[in-house]
Amino acid sequence: VSARMQSEYGVDITLERLSYQAARWALAGWESVEAATADGKLLGCLQLEDAYGRPVLLFPSEWKLANVVQEVGDDLQLRPYAVAPDVEERRRGGKK
Repeated sequence: VSARMQSEYGVDITLERLSYQAARWALAGWESVEAATADGKLLGCLQLEDAYGRPVLLFPSEWKLANVVQEVGDDLQLRPYAVAPDVEERRRGGKK
């Protein structure tokens, strides 16, 4: 990645490894994430925001991910990926 960024864009980068094993989008939104956090269900998880303001959760282990899925997965609507809002709108409306 560093070499590609340097050769294609002429920039130097520094990569910092994070100790997280899995990421999931919480499609239910921030209110659901805040409720799960208040209940102590997301301890050890890093909460981030994607380019569209949607919550993304980083999990420290596959075990923690499985535990959260079991406890509040339906409430959070956890997904391994999220589609850009304009693409999602076209899918729902059947527009091209």
